[in-house]
Amino acid sequence: MIDAQELARLVAEFGKIYTRRVWSEIGKAGTTPARARLLAALQCQGSRMMSELGAELGVTPRSVTKLVDSLEAEGLVARHAHPSDRRATLVSLTDKGVLVGKESALADHAAAAWLYEQLGPADRQHLARILRKLLATLGMVLFCASRVL
Repeated sequence: MIDAQELARLVAEFGKIYTRRVWSEIGKAGTTPARARLLAALQCQGSRMMSELGAELGVTPRSVTKLVDSLEAEGLVARHAHPSDRRATLVSLTDKGVLVGKESALADHAAAAWLYEQLGPADRQHLARILRKLLATLGMVLFCASRVL
């Protein structure tokens, strides 16, 4: 019987390797994980203040500025004045940004689909049940993948 500590080690190891694989696929789609996360945040939540993006992504204000500068130079995002706070800047996706965000999400989902196709239908059903239970225990809301794709 596997104990909780061994299971935690296995999940952590899986998470590291899975993340590397997904990042590789996102790279093949022409972006970086940080850029893909910022695009996904904008697709899920709509226009956001730079400070909100930084908090959500867990990065410094300087990093958000650098990411937004880069994405804006490529025509993927646009900056707008906040309607009620003249000190704040809103960032929103352009039409091109929506497309690149979707391509990144599709690359992510393709990597995951390939992996889970290695499991039989019963194992996928069992894994889904376990993941739903763990997410409920953590009180987490599923990421808005349906809006991204």
